[in-house]
Amino acid sequence: MKLALSLLTAVLSMYVVSCSSFSGDSPALQGTVRGDNPQAAALFENGRRWEAVGEKKKALKSYGSLLSRYPADKRASDARFREAVLYNEIGDPRRAFDSYQWFIESYPDSTRFAEAVAQQEAVARAAAEGSIRTSFLGLKSRLDRKIIIGMLSKVRDNAPRANSASNAQYLMGRLNETRKRPVEAIVAYEKLIDEYPNASKSPDAQFRVGEILLKQSYEGNRDRANLDRARDAYQDLLLAYPDSSFSPQAKQRIASIGSQDLKATYNVAEFYRKKGERDSAAFYYQEVIDRAEPSDLKNQAIARLAQMKQ
Repeated sequence: MKLALSLLTAVLSMYVVSCSSFSGDSPALQGTVRGDNPQAAALFENGRRWEAVGEKKKALKSYGSLLSRYPADKRASDARFREAVLYNEIGDPRRAFDSYQWFIESYPDSTRFAEAVAQQEAVARAAAEGSIRTSFLGLKSRLDRKIIIGMLSKVRDNAPRANSASNAQYLMGRLNETRKRPVEAIVAYEKLIDEYPNASKSPDAQFRVGEILLKQSYEGNRDRANLDRARDAYQDLLLAYPDSSFSPQAKQRIASIGSQDLKATYNVAEFYRKKGERDSAAFYYQEVIDRAEPSDLKNQAIARLAQMKQ
């Protein structure tokens, strides 16, 4: 009786092992995985041989079989890394990114961890910059904006103190800006400025906020609030980054906004003059005279005020 039970147990064990070897995406059952499995070694070597002769898709198949059947084998981390590299080489950035992410989450102690982080950032950056370029040409990017934003968010969160984090945050702003999503762009830029004020891209981000708001003030009903916010953004740039290469442009924008204010004030004065409300008109002409630098507009205001006093 004991012998029969032993034989039955052995047969069932062989059946379970056999099923687990062909389980596709399912991980192997407990007890069938070993740290140094001969079958895993064979699959890994097959992958390397296929790579050597340029058969990248066949190599991917070998690495995929290793990862699905023997995820705890000592070669699994190298297989996952090679999988990510190959997906990128065959032009599948989304799968490449996901493979790097799996590697980063699963093997934080690997000697290739830093390399995986850098390679993942390169994949996300290429996807974002490619999308930005094609959007200017009116072409559709291969990857949806939301997918790229998700990739950049993971790059930022994987190494929040590295330069890659601030660069990814900046690219989120640029991507949203070029895809005509100004609100999301401003949110992304302001997050960069708040969390990474000393990053190399932060002055650029501060300037971009002003540019978006200035553009919005010219569109639609010429929202005055956006014009004021744009001026504040440029002034914040001058305060926080006075030596930035964007400072001269910010000063020009502030001067331009100021001239628009004066022109608007002059138009108010003209409105009251034509209505015959001389006191109100004189008040606004005088404001232009007091605030304006020497200019045609200031000379016009002086002339109008002189006429009204005759």
